[in-house]
Order: sequence, then C-alpha cells, then structure tokens
Amino acid sequence: MQIIKAKQIIVGNGKLIEQGCIVVENGLIKSVEQGWQLAVDHPDEVLDYASCTVMPGMIDCHVHVHTPGGPDDNYSNSYTTDAPAALVLKSLSYVQNDVKMGFTTIRSLSSPAYVDVALRDAINAGYCTGPRIFAAGQGITVTGGHMDKPWWAQHVSVAGQTGVGDGPWGCRIAARQQLKWGANVLKINACGGSLADLTKPWHQEMTFEEMKAVIDEAHEAGVKVAAHTSGGPAIKDAILAGLDSIEHGQWLTDEQIQLMVERNVFYVPTLTTNSHGLKMGKEALGSSDREWAWMTKTGEDRWDSLKRAKKAGVKIVTGTDAGFWVYHGENAMELEELVIGGFTPMEAIQAATLTGADCLGMADQIGSIEPGKIADLVVVKVDPLLDITALQKEENILQVFQSGKPAKAG
Repeated sequence: MQIIKAKQIIVGNGKLIEQGCIVVENGLIKSVEQGWQLAVDHPDEVLDYASCTVMPGMIDCHVHVHTPGGPDDNYSNSYTTDAPAALVLKSLSYVQNDVKMGFTTIRSLSSPAYVDVALRDAINAGYCTGPRIFAAGQGITVTGGHMDKPWWAQHVSVAGQTGVGDGPWGCRIAARQQLKWGANVLKINACGGSLADLTKPWHQEMTFEEMKAVIDEAHEAGVKVAAHTSGGPAIKDAILAGLDSIEHGQWLTDEQIQLMVERNVFYVPTLTTNSHGLKMGKEALGSSDREWAWMTKTGEDRWDSLKRAKKAGVKIVTGTDAGFWVYHGENAMELEELVIGGFTPMEAIQAATLTGADCLGMADQIGSIEPGKIADLVVVKVDPLLDITALQKEENILQVFQSGKPAKAG
C-alpha cells in the first residue's frame, strides 16, 4: 500500500483537493483523503509530494505512433523506408516520450502494417513499457482519399499502408480487416480539405452509406469510430451514421454542433498541429500558395468552431496529431491551445483527463483520481492551474505513475 501526499490534488472532474493524500493498493486508487494524517497501519511506502500538484495521467486522443513528428517527420513515406519491425521499435521510443510528459494513455489513429497494434500488444504483454494504447490499425479511406494519396507512380503498389474501401460492402470489408487484425478503435476519412475554392475548403470523400457500413460493423464489435473531417455535409452524414468522435473539424456548423450534443459525439480539434504548421512556415513545409492559403484559413477559422462547440456543450477532448507536425512529448501544448481558445486551465485539464477517458469508453477506469480507478498519476512541481504551460516542461513533471508504478527514472 502506498500513500501519496500532495499539496493539491486535481481530481480530473473539475474538483480540487487542497493538502490531500491518495492511497494506492495493487495499482488501484483505494481512497482520496483531505489532510495529510491518515490512519493507515504500516503502509509500504509514503511518497511525500507535499509541495507538488498531483493530477490524473493525461490522455492524447489523436496520435500517430510510427513517426516522431516535426517538419521532417517522413509521415507518409516511413513505411517505404523502414521495415514494419523497425517501425515498431522506433515507435516505442516515440510513445515513451508521451509517457514521460504525463500522457499515460494515447489513441493511435492509423499506422501502416498494424504497427500500433503490435506496439500495444507488446506493452500489454509486459515486453516493454509504454502508454496504454488504443490502436486503429490502418485508417479506412476511399480510393484516392486523404489517406490514399498518389505518392507513387501508377505502376507502384504498396500493400498494408491504408485500408481502402469503395462502396458500402468495400468499406465493411475494410472495417472487418482492421478488426480481424486487432484494432480496438477504427478511423475513417469522411472528408478532406479542398484547395479549389476557399469559400468551400472541404470535399466529401465517403458517402453516408460507406460511413454507416464501417460504423455498424465497428459498433457490432463494441469498437468506437473516429473520423478525419474538415467541414461540409460529410460531418452531418458521419454523425447521423453513428460516429463517436469528430477529428479536426475546422468548419463545424451550428446544426452539426447541435447534433453532436444530442448524439454524444466527441470533438477532438487537434489545435496544436495546425499551430505547429503555421509556426514552421510555408517554406519549411514545402507548401504551394494554395496550400498555404488553406492552412492560414484553417488557423483562423478553427477558433470559431471551438468556441461555438464549447458554448453548446460539446464534449471536447485533447488530441495533438503527434507524429505528424507535432513531436511526441509535446502533447501538453494542446492544453495551452484550449486555454487560448477560451478554456480555463481546469477545463483544459479535464479535457485531457476525464473527458478523454469518456471518449475512449474508459471513464469508469481512468481519467480521474477517484476510488476504484487505475492509479495513473502525474506529479507536477508547479501549479498548472496558475500556468498551464508548466506541463510542457520536462523538469516540471517530477514523476509519472502507471497503475501505481513509477514510469520515470529518478
């Protein structure tokens, strides 16, 4: 039995406990108490963090494990330059960066060759240490869609990069393939960006029938579905088809937002990746004039969608797209972005903890510091409620616990 003393405990559900103790037994939270004097006989260990904040392990609901991130992330070509086994080993080092910064759970929304599935299974089996992973396997897209871009000549075929399906039965088969090989979340590409007309900067890729085929198949297996989106009618189609979470969603309409509230659809705005792209600049990204104009418009318009979704009561979750332009380990920048977008620090932390757990269907097990839940905890040297950017500095993350066990050396 462990007793963890803290200056303050951020519970994860919006509550704060001043000068409290967390009692951990067999990797689970046994109790959370006000005050530092507990009548516990012979605890195995007393950890004194009486000058620190303890909060739940954080959750990043949108990452890609197979690349490190950054402007030279090689996101689209990594599978043609590295063997799948090499990608799994590299991925382990990337996701361990997430853990050391307090992100104990991640959701991987597509990787080639089921790299994320293999990584998840190796961690779960105890062969290595890393975050709890929800793995989508290969994202599902239509021929020529966002995840089936023409990087290679017509005579070149690369198997195992993306799950491609056309028509309801083709998409249903693609969904079954992901489930067969171990995906415990599915990702579809409902719509993509369009450079042709910036008054309508999106285009629909999957039809309602195609999306519903994937979602029905997933839900029958007890698996949730996330959708890459930008804007337009595809978002409404996806919601009506039974989607569980909207990813990106830079251009949400009021009607779509209301449907999200009514149908409990989560919103993962991935603000950090867009901010990273804009900071990197047009030349570093190799963007054309049209691509940069689209990026700039996205950077401006996303805040309006976020503001209206928050006001309406949509459940908003942290997700960074780490592995794309965002490096693994920079995940906490999303909390700062949410604060810039109108959240209080406490609301941003809740988006990264209990609401994220709810999005994954694990709110009864993780996401808050409450009795009976898994003891995923982060010890922070300074108060993130006073400065949310403190969570981005490794020196401030004093310790991370996974199921009650320290995950950081020293």
